Amino acid sequence: MLGQLHIKNIGIIDEITINFEDGLNILTGETGAGKSLIIDSINAITGARMSKDIIKYGESMALVEGAFFAEDETTILTREFYKNGRSLCKIDGRMVTLAELKDIGEKMIDIHGQHDNQSLLNDKSHINLLDEFADIRCFKRSVCQRIE
Repeated sequence: MLGQLHIKNIGIIDEITINFEDGLNILTGETGAGKSLIIDSINAITGARMSKDIIKYGESMALVEGAFFAEDETTILTREFYKNGRSLCKIDGRMVTLAELKDIGEKMIDIHGQHDNQSLLNDKSHINLLDEFADIRCFKRSVCQRIE
């Protein structure tokens, strides 16, 4: 679950930290308040391609950081954007490629928009859904155990 989101220098946002609670969290506000920037920021830390134009006017870089909580584990996904078009991706402080960030980001959160596909339709998620249904945890495809 996304527990905390920190955004700096994205669009009209100077700096903000949002704490999400268990259950349903709703973003509301007037047009232009920054709701879409928050969703764009979440997409950024889950590996979506982003334009350097998202960086706040007059700033040289932007930062998005998300803390994900699952059972006894916390995972921090970080993405920094620079005016030169480069970005830096990190998982728990370790630099990773955008592809690695996207791979773990897809497992951490599933955002559904008006015209987006759902993960349920993604072939890659089918085996994990079956394992979860059968109460089986697989560490590798050949090493599985029943969850008691």
